[in-house]
Amino acid sequence: MQRQRRRLLLAAAAWPLAVRAAQRIEPFEGVDYRSISPQPTGNPGRIEVIEFFYYGCTWCYQAQPYVQEWLERKPADVDFRYQPAIRNTRWLVLTKAFFVLQALGELPRLHLPLYRAYHRDDVNVEDEAVLTGWALKQGIQLKAFEGLLASDEIMAKVQRAREATYAYEVESTPSMVVDGRYLTSSGMSGGVVQMIEVMEALVAQERAQRRPARRP
Repeated sequence: MQRQRRRLLLAAAAWPLAVRAAQRIEPFEGVDYRSISPQPTGNPGRIEVIEFFYYGCTWCYQAQPYVQEWLERKPADVDFRYQPAIRNTRWLVLTKAFFVLQALGELPRLHLPLYRAYHRDDVNVEDEAVLTGWALKQGIQLKAFEGLLASDEIMAKVQRAREATYAYEVESTPSMVVDGRYLTSSGMSGGVVQMIEVMEALVAQERAQRRPARRP
């Protein structure tokens, strides 16, 4: 009953974000967000937003309805991508899981179900054998999944994720980075809803800075 009530509250709370987005907040640097050492973006002509996350993070799970709601109305000039954060060895299996699902083309279908397996259904997918069993139940071929999970290719991606976690100065999850220069998190902003609002305000700020100055 408590879990059902929590899910209903999360679903009910997600819809006002589109309305609240129109009432732009002015985030304070050093309070709601901080500047980081500038990192390269995929396309300098567009505004990049990255969500650093961990599947086993409660706050990341709670953020997903709001992230999905924002993605449905994401501005056309914004590129978004998920980036697993990895700060300790406990996070290794689920970080590999992200890259395996991505390599198999299954990430769009199974990104949210993997969150739900851990947080809603109490499936210990941090255990590699349990994760493999879960993947089989989702219709993924055993040989392909196990092969990638043990591959050097996936471990190389995990290493790059670890390097990105430190390069982007990610100290907690979920965190969101705007244009490789500004970082906010649920901890800094005061909650997952506020994190999305701060991110949107930073996107608007970056867009305004890119506009050419009007001639008098």
